[in-house]
Amino acid sequence: MYKEIIASLLDALPFNISTDIQISGRSPTMANSEFLTNREQGDWAELVVFNAINEHSKECRAIRYGRADNIAAGEPGFAEFYSKYRDELNSIGKKPDLLIFRASDAPGKNSDLDDAFVSKAIAAIEVRSISFLANKYSNFMENRTRKAEMECNRIRNILLQEPLSDLLLERELYTIVTWSGDAGKKT
Repeated sequence: MYKEIIASLLDALPFNISTDIQISGRSPTMANSEFLTNREQGDWAELVVFNAINEHSKECRAIRYGRADNIAAGEPGFAEFYSKYRDELNSIGKKPDLLIFRASDAPGKNSDLDDAFVSKAIAAIEVRSISFLANKYSNFMENRTRKAEMECNRIRNILLQEPLSDLLLERELYTIVTWSGDAGKKT
């Protein structure tokens, strides 16, 4: 039932979202260190969210739902794992990392998370480590800082023109900071 609800919600969106995408191709044969580092960071981030919900909420319980296999390309059994995972993605899509249930509906440790039970979840969370966005955030902050510095210099230049500069000198308010990259210089 919840699959039909999700399908109808997707159909109602103004975007063209295809749910018929199929993943194909050979399985990767090796994992690089960046992949392994990102996976470890993602696992850590998922654990932080999982623990935060379960330790600090009386109303909700987080249940791990998505794949938690700790196998990487190049390790024994990876090709079979990858094939099964690709088949799962093609048949039902990506399972979210966590399902959130009302505490009263939360399954026991050995419960089977079948469709009927999954449909009782009140939310699903796909956790991503901030490390994936660190460069984007850094670039955003650099651009924001550069724009702020340019605006400060624009305002400074306006204030240093007549008649405002005379007024500033007259009132002894003529200490204006010029931004020059790393450090401010007084003029």
